[in-house]
Amino acid sequence: MSTARTLAGRQLRRAPWMTAAIAGALGALIALVALFEVVGDAQVRSLSGALAENDADLWVLAAGAQGALPASRVDPVWLDTVAATDGVAAVGPVGEVRLGVRIDGGELVDASLWGIDPDSPAAPPVTDGRTVTAENEAVVDAADRHLGAVPGAHVDLADVDGRLAIVGTTEDRRFASIPTFTVPYRRWEQVIDDLNPDSDEVFPTALAVRLAEGADPEAVATAIADRMDELVAVPPAQLANELPGIDGLRSSFATAALVALVAVAAVSGAFTRLQVEHEHRTLATLRALGAPPATLRRATQLRIAVLVLLGTAVATVLVAVAEQTTPPQIPISLEPRSLVVIALATWAAAALAAARGLRAVRRLDPADVLRAPT
Repeated sequence: MSTARTLAGRQLRRAPWMTAAIAGALGALIALVALFEVVGDAQVRSLSGALAENDADLWVLAAGAQGALPASRVDPVWLDTVAATDGVAAVGPVGEVRLGVRIDGGELVDASLWGIDPDSPAAPPVTDGRTVTAENEAVVDAADRHLGAVPGAHVDLADVDGRLAIVGTTEDRRFASIPTFTVPYRRWEQVIDDLNPDSDEVFPTALAVRLAEGADPEAVATAIADRMDELVAVPPAQLANELPGIDGLRSSFATAALVALVAVAAVSGAFTRLQVEHEHRTLATLRALGAPPATLRRATQLRIAVLVLLGTAVATVLVAVAEQTTPPQIPISLEPRSLVVIALATWAAAALAAARGLRAVRRLDPADVLRAPT
């Protein structure tokens, strides 16, 4: 093995620029596959983070509104009935509406305004600043800080009178890929009243439920649905998966990532095979000097492993740069496990291609190869 390591090291050092070029190309290809995956995940979080990351155990909404959350209306009279269901520890109303806002007098932008009380099971955790303590205060998802949505900023609501003061930010709680603000539920009711002055009563979009310790979510959800035919209770993460466009988005990026991975494996395999065939003369020379075929195979495979490791390191740097430079509304974050899987697939393709090319090494007649014209 020491001889194989020595040969592999010498082959890599003999052409340092070639080694760097191959590692850089592999790194770019591995990073491309990884970015397809992480950008897809970031887009999904931007569309559904307010639901996917919600801390409530169950959301109760109008039957038939799954996949169409804005269409849900839950009669407030059901709140006490849900609260009295066995296994329910706490319940709170949740409201959502789309409207235009201006942040610190800036351009008019569409936003998602949520009404959730700070002590509600659905309340988003504040990562910077503080929670709301007054009706005209709000927290906002940090992905929109580039718009000026930061603690200390003020938000003017379009079509209704009123101004909100941003006092805190959340993470990964965006909805519909637009700025997402959360205010106390009573303030949300006032906004809905102002938007619909002819409406007699404001209905919450859903009810957020925290279960008692040890309660079975499926049993509680079934109990709620059995007691109230108009309602259905599901985990918020399930609601997120049922939002329009989520499946298509995931499928598109997953397909792109898979195609890119297959392409990377094919390219690395084809290049490795060509490289091995190109080095037949060098291998023949080493055979003539007494190097066993098994040692030559190990040296080649070690060199491939080192090149893939170098390429993975380059890919890690490229992805880290992408994480720092992508727009804040698409916060990408790569799990090391994904990078390892991509690197292993690249290495496996290259190693298999090299193994096929190296089979001929055992049959090489050094004299024939060295007599052949270069």
